[in-house]
Amino acid sequence: MVQIGSQHDRLVAALEAVVISDRSAVRPRVTEDLGWQEGLLQAAAACARGERLLSPRWQAHFQSLSSAAAAINALPYLWVMADVHGHHRKAVHCWIEESELSPAAAVACEQMFAVLCQQMGATHSLSALARVLPGDAGPVAQALSLVVQSQGQFAVALGLARHREWSAEAIPLRGGCAIALVGLLAGLASGRAGLGAALRQRWLLDYHPAPPDPWRGVDADALAALAATLHRRWAGIAPSTPSSTLPPGLRG
Repeated sequence: MVQIGSQHDRLVAALEAVVISDRSAVRPRVTEDLGWQEGLLQAAAACARGERLLSPRWQAHFQSLSSAAAAINALPYLWVMADVHGHHRKAVHCWIEESELSPAAAVACEQMFAVLCQQMGATHSLSALARVLPGDAGPVAQALSLVVQSQGQFAVALGLARHREWSAEAIPLRGGCAIALVGLLAGLASGRAGLGAALRQRWLLDYHPAPPDPWRGVDADALAALAATLHRRWAGIAPSTPSSTLPPGLRG
């Protein structure tokens, strides 16, 4: 049983919020960030197995993404490395350098790591979260600012993101994954209780997409299993065969 408001609950909420946000967004006609959905799922599965995402395949993948998509796809690795004091900040910086990320993507990943470290603390206030990042520097900071303006309300944050057309071509929040970044941060801030039953029911529990589905039929159970294995890796309790606990299609 996942405790409401716990770190584990917020990780599940972040993954669910990304899927809900992306599925509920008007699909923009963009050619960048292709494959970022599967990239997130496969990155989470790889990190659950203890991989560091430094193979040539992963380097090429992250280098092909916009800064917003890179921050989303780096979430599993950054989660495993996060703690309330940010002890692994140097290791994260080295991973960014070894991955040869663009300057904008590097800043986005470092900002996402700062957010995750803040969320590891016992206090999850929006005011504390707002102080983590400076001004409007980059997509993570801008998305976080919107979440704070929405007082952590998931539906309100998505509505504002759509109103501003962040899911289409806003700069620097451009590309099809921009609204998902807003959802991810809202999920981290509110936990699953803040996602709303109606949105979860429509876009996760009862969703039957027409092909092609970028999430490959991922449902709530699959995301819960993925979050559980990833959180166990963060806690240092890696299962002997983590792939056996993941749904088919997410085992890499």
